Order: sequence, then C-alpha cells, then structure tokens
Amino acid sequence: MKLMMKRPRDLSWIVLMLIGLVSGACGRDEQGASSPPIAVTPAGDWRTWNFDQVPAGQPPSSFSVQKTGSGTLPKWEVLADPTAPSPPNVVAQRSKESSGEHFNVAVVEDSDYQDLELEVKFKAVEGAEDQGGGLIWRYQDPDNYYIVRANPLEDNFRIYRVVQGVRRQQKGAYIKVASGIWHTMRIVAKGDQMECFYDEKKYLEVRDATFKRGKIGLWTKADAVSYFDDLRVRPIK
Repeated sequence: MKLMMKRPRDLSWIVLMLIGLVSGACGRDEQGASSPPIAVTPAGDWRTWNFDQVPAGQPPSSFSVQKTGSGTLPKWEVLADPTAPSPPNVVAQRSKESSGEHFNVAVVEDSDYQDLELEVKFKAVEGAEDQGGGLIWRYQDPDNYYIVRANPLEDNFRIYRVVQGVRRQQKGAYIKVASGIWHTMRIVAKGDQMECFYDEKKYLEVRDATFKRGKIGLWTKADAVSYFDDLRVRPIK
C-alpha cells in the first residue's frame, strides 16, 4: 500500500505576515515609545543668568557673540521688558539679517559641562524668515555643537547637531509654539542620552556621542528677534 505524503502548505505568506507585524511593532516603538527618563542626580548648584545686573543696551556680561554660517555678527544685548519672567531685564537677539543658514550664537565663555541640566525661558518676538530660538550645549566652536529650538512659524520643536558648520536634524515634534508669550525650554544630557522638554513636557529624546562636553549658550536663526531670561545650568551625575 503506497503511503501518500501530504504536501506541506506554502508557509511563505505566514512568514511574510509575521515579519510585517514585527516590523510594524518595531516602527511604532521607535516613533511612539518613550524610554525611561534620565536619572538626574545634581552634582552641583544651579548657575543662573537673569541679566538684571547689566545696564540695558549693553551686551550680556560673560557671553561672547558668535555666528555660524555667512553674514555679520549678530546683535545680542540686554533690554528692559516689563513682561520678563524675572524683571526688569532680558537678553535679546536683535539682528534682522536674513541670509538662510545664518545662526546667531551667544556663548557663556567660562562654562564647561559634560552631563548637565540646562533651562531657559524664551519669547519669540518677530522674524519673517525665522522665529523663535533655543539652547546650545557641548559647544566646541561656532561650527560644532548641539541645539534644541522651537519655531512659531513652523510650529515645531527640534534637536540638531551642527558639525563643521552643517546642521543636521536628529529628531523633531510638531507642537503649537505661540509667539509673543514666554515659554520654558529644558534639556537633560547624560553621556550620549539627551532629553528635550518644552513647557515642562518631554517631546524629544536622542542618543548621540559626537560631542562629550563643552560650553553652553543661546541660539537663533537669520532674522529671528527673540528674548531670553533666567538661563540656568547645573552639572548632574
């Protein structure tokens, strides 16, 4: 009696379906899942700049004015603003040079941090090409550093890496960024982990080990006129 062996079913469609499900789940995890927050253990006191000890019309003390890209040096100066979070003064970027990839930078010259918590309050005032601004950390020179910034014209919040003067986006989120009112921006950086917060909510997290330590500062692009107050930083471990 001849035994008839059943031909195995073609399982390729099942394999493909399983691969698709796994890939889809991984994609969702990458886009939507949030890793545990960075454990922040203070390793020193907060250092704060509220700009109230500098006369209005003067550049902020202990900061150096720099630029990335073409064009002239930006104009950073202390101004009186009755809406300041800690009145009477703020520091403002007032240059209106509109030349594309032209970044206005103000760096705290005597700063040097590796792992840190960094925060500032900011208000977007005006700008046709660009608005808003953000924070710089692990700054090496005008062409190498990290940025996180918020833009009311685009309603987004993004983290970038600038290497050899070329800015590359690492991650971004579409959120409502209202101009003319004060917001809070904060970053936590520990090793190669970085978390970025806008108005106390975490929107961005990335891993990058390009820069290990460096200076901190403030940043705007092109003709973005922006006000900043209560910049503060502390080391963490």
